[in-house]
Amino acid sequence: MTSLQKFLAKIDNINNQGRGEVFDKSEEPLLEIPFALPDEIIEYVNDDSGNASFINFNVISPHRTEPVCPQFKKCGGCSLQHASETFVTEWKKSVVVRALEQKKLYPKFRNTYVAPERSRRRAVFSGRRTKKGTVVGFKSPRSDNIVSIFGCIIIDKKILSFLPGMQKITALACTRSSTIKIHTSISENGLDIFVESGRKLDKALRIDITSVAIKYNLARLSWDGEQIFLSKPPVQRIGKIQIFPPEKFFMQATKEAEIIMVRDVCEALSNAKNVVDLFSGFGTFSIPLSHTKKILAFEQSAEMLSSLDSAWRRTSELKVIKTSIRNLFKNPVSVEELSDIDGAVVNPPRSGSSAQCKELAKSSIPTIVLVSCNPTTFARDAEILVKGFYVVDWVRVIDQFRWSHHVEVIGKFSRRPEFTN
Repeated sequence: MTSLQKFLAKIDNINNQGRGEVFDKSEEPLLEIPFALPDEIIEYVNDDSGNASFINFNVISPHRTEPVCPQFKKCGGCSLQHASETFVTEWKKSVVVRALEQKKLYPKFRNTYVAPERSRRRAVFSGRRTKKGTVVGFKSPRSDNIVSIFGCIIIDKKILSFLPGMQKITALACTRSSTIKIHTSISENGLDIFVESGRKLDKALRIDITSVAIKYNLARLSWDGEQIFLSKPPVQRIGKIQIFPPEKFFMQATKEAEIIMVRDVCEALSNAKNVVDLFSGFGTFSIPLSHTKKILAFEQSAEMLSSLDSAWRRTSELKVIKTSIRNLFKNPVSVEELSDIDGAVVNPPRSGSSAQCKELAKSSIPTIVLVSCNPTTFARDAEILVKGFYVVDWVRVIDQFRWSHHVEVIGKFSRRPEFTN
């Protein structure tokens, strides 16, 4: 058997997935190495198909550090625990800088905010039965293998303490071949649990699941859209205002990051009187803004808007919040509908909001705040606004998914004075 020739190469870059890359002479990616850092020297071979395969590190980066989680490299949650905090913070900023520079945008950056360890207040886990019992956790990178969350330093301890309960639910919910998803959120009154893809409920299963909910003092437990246990309202709090969210909902992953985002949005829109909140959810921005402003909130989820509307109606200290159910991808709020608006906040999913931003770019709204979980679509949407005669006042990077490749971005845009009605 012929031994393969070994080669040495330097890691040139960390791509947007947090993986090291080696480039060929044409500056095209030749080799992708997970858990590598720039300027490290690797040893590799080319197999019979010409594909490069990693063997070993020959030179180690000074930014390399010892991972603190026992599941690192096995679990798909973190990809950068091998790098120093300083490196990760600067790298995440560089991802946003590069995306904006590709659009010829060079804004001022505010300080990056990094969420603390063990601050994730929501997460979705996979659960499966095994020959030895059950496993609950995150899936391995590019694999269906589930890795236990035992020892996780990302998830809040209130969620981690429910691991035995999730294992019990998995044993009850799964067949030998099925996998369930367990959506977990921390509420004011205990954990809020939504089980997806579980076995069909019967009387015995209801009794067993209810016993788990009682044992772990859950606030609510829902099963594929059906609420089967409620001890106390699973309240989420925005400032002093309580929200009773639907069974399946979105909120920012950490409370600490949410506070920073809300503070930035409220500051940016401090001079506005009539604000449109696009992709409003249950009111993360609408509620704090409505203390001093009238709000028009658009959201596709009727259930999320119902939660927002109920919270507003229970609270006399808020100004008017009008809600409207709308798919903003297919039917963006038109420039005509925006004629009385003097402030906007846009918080779309990862795919961004190009259709909506095209309407905003034609408007005369003085200030727009764009919030995003995807630097690439943020840059694309920012370019649309800038071509519509807006300027980028500032951008902030928010790292609320510690040691992952995920990046949150928030930016303030002001209409150029000469184009303001």
